[in-house]
Amino acid sequence: MSHSNSSLNCFANCMKAYEHRYVNHTEPDKPPSPHLLFGTMAHEVLYKAGTLRDAVDDGVITNDDYWQVIPSEVIGAELKAEFGITSWYKYFVPVIKETAKYENELKSKMKDAVVEREIKLQLTAEEMKQLGHHVSQPLVGIIDCLIHNDNEAIILDYKFSSSRKTQDDFDMNSQLPLYAFMVHMIYDIPLHNIQYGYIDIPKKEFGKPTLLSNGTLSRAKDQHLSQEMFEQAVLAVHGEDEKYNCKKGGHYYDAWCNFAHNKAAYLSIQYLDAEVYAGVLGDLLDAAVLIDTMRENNMPFVKKYDSYSCKNCEYLKSCKPWLEV
Repeated sequence: MSHSNSSLNCFANCMKAYEHRYVNHTEPDKPPSPHLLFGTMAHEVLYKAGTLRDAVDDGVITNDDYWQVIPSEVIGAELKAEFGITSWYKYFVPVIKETAKYENELKSKMKDAVVEREIKLQLTAEEMKQLGHHVSQPLVGIIDCLIHNDNEAIILDYKFSSSRKTQDDFDMNSQLPLYAFMVHMIYDIPLHNIQYGYIDIPKKEFGKPTLLSNGTLSRAKDQHLSQEMFEQAVLAVHGEDEKYNCKKGGHYYDAWCNFAHNKAAYLSIQYLDAEVYAGVLGDLLDAAVLIDTMRENNMPFVKKYDSYSCKNCEYLKSCKPWLEV
C-alpha cells in the first residue's frame, strides 16, 4: 500500500470509507460515475496527444500520426449522450490545441525545459523517515504534466469540469502542494521556484451558432462557441458584407468579443504559497502517521454517520447493511 493525496483525503473525510477502499478493497455498491469514466478517458487522450506532440517536435513521427489519439466515434456512446457531445473529434481537437498552446507558452519561458507526462513520483518510507516523518508506507503521486529544468518546475493538473478553479482551490486543495513537496525533494528544486496550476477543460463540445428565421445568426452570449468558429459562420452566411461582420461597428462585433472568453481549456497558475504549503503538508503527513499507527495497532476505522455524506457513498450497503433490510 501507499499514501496518496486521494487516500489521505478519503481518510480525513471518513475512516471507514478509507478502510473499504484502500485496506479491504471492497467492491463498490455503485458503478463508476460518468464523470469518472469521462475523466479517465480524457486524461488518456491528453497523455497520448502530449507524448506524440513531444515526438513530433523531436522529428520522431509525422503530424498525421498525431490525430490517432482521438477515440473512435463508436466508443463511449453513453458518455456522448450524457455530456451532449456529438463527435469525439470535434470535442478533443480544440481541447488538445488549447492545452498544447498553454504548455508551449510555459515551456518557452523556461531555459532547457524538460517535459514529463503522467510522471509517477514516490518517496519511500525510509526516505520519509530521514525527513522526520515516521510513516511505514511510501508517499506517491502522479503528475499530469511536469515542466522543469535543474532549478525550476511547473506542475500542471488537468481537470475536466464545468467550473473553473478559483483562488479557493489554490488555498484549500491539497493535491498540488503535495506534488510540490515531492518535486522539491526528488528533483532538488527550491520551493520558491515551483509553480503549479490547473488546466480546466469543460465537458462540453463547441457548437454552431443558431441561424435565426430572419437569416442572421444569433448573438446570444450563452452559445458555447469559439471566436474563430463564430467569425467563420458569419463569413459563410453573409460573406464580406459591410454591415453584417465581426469588425468594430459591425452587427456581430459585440457578440464576437463575448465569444473571446469561450475556450476549450483554461489555465490558472501561480507560484507556490509557502504558508499554504506548510499548512497542507503538515496536515497530510499527520494523517499518514495516524493511518499507519492505527493499522499497526489494529485500531478500528470508525464509521461516519451523516445522511448528506453517506447517502451517496459507494460503500453504503457494505458499511450500513441494515439499510437493506
